[in-house]
Amino acid sequence: MIKFFRHIRKSLLMENKTSKYFKYAIGEIILVVIGILIALQINNWNENQKDLKKEQQIIANLHQEFTQNKILNTNMLNAVQQGTDACLGIMDILLIGETHENAKQLDSLLYMALEYRPFIPNNNTYTEILNTGEIELLKNETIKNALFVYYRDLENNKATYIMLEKWIEGGILPYLAEHIALRNMDMYGSLNWKEKSRFDDGFKYIINDRKFENMIDNNIYHFAILKEEYENLNSITDTIIKYTTLKN
Repeated sequence: MIKFFRHIRKSLLMENKTSKYFKYAIGEIILVVIGILIALQINNWNENQKDLKKEQQIIANLHQEFTQNKILNTNMLNAVQQGTDACLGIMDILLIGETHENAKQLDSLLYMALEYRPFIPNNNTYTEILNTGEIELLKNETIKNALFVYYRDLENNKATYIMLEKWIEGGILPYLAEHIALRNMDMYGSLNWKEKSRFDDGFKYIINDRKFENMIDNNIYHFAILKEEYENLNSITDTIIKYTTLKN
C-alpha cells in the first residue's frame, strides 16, 4: 500500500502536476489521520473490554467474599447474643440470691458470658483493588461507597473488641480468679475438666457482691455495642451482596 502511494506521488511530480500533487498529499494525510484515529478507537475499545472483564471479575470475587463474610458475621452476632443472654441470666441470679440450683447454673453462665473472639472477615479482594488502584474500575458508586463504609466500621469493631478483651482479661477474670474456682467454669470450655475443683466455688461471695453485679452490667454494655456494630456490618454486607450479584 505504501509503495502504491509513493508511485502515485512520483507520477504526479514527473508530470509536473504540482496542484494535483498537493491535493493528493493532503488527502493522503487525511487518510493517515483517519487510520490513526481508527487504530486509537480500536485500542480504546480493546482496553475498555479488558477493564470491563476485570471489573466483572472483581465484582464476582467481592460477591463470593461477602457471601462468606455474611455467614461469619451472623455467627459473631449469634455469639454476642449468647454472651448477652448468659449475662442476663447471671443478673437474674443476682436478683434472687444464692440457691443450690443457681450455683449449678452459674458455672456455665459465667463461661458463656466471658467467651469472646475477634471477627476476621475475608478482605483479600478489597485489599488488592485498593492497593493496585483497581477500585476505580468499579463504576457502581453504591458498591464503592458500601465498601468504604464496611471497612471503616470494621475498624471500629476491632477497637470495640480490643476494649472487651482488655475488660475481660484485665477486669473480670482477675476478680473471679480471686473469688471463685475457675476450674469449675472451665469445665464448659476447651479445658473440659471432668471433675470440679476441691476448693470452695466462691459463689456465695460473688452473688452478694455489688462489684460483681457492676462487672456483669458492664459486660452487657460491651456486648450491646458489639451487637449494634455487627448488625450494621450485616446490613452493609447485604447491600454489597445485592449489588455484586451479576445478572445472567
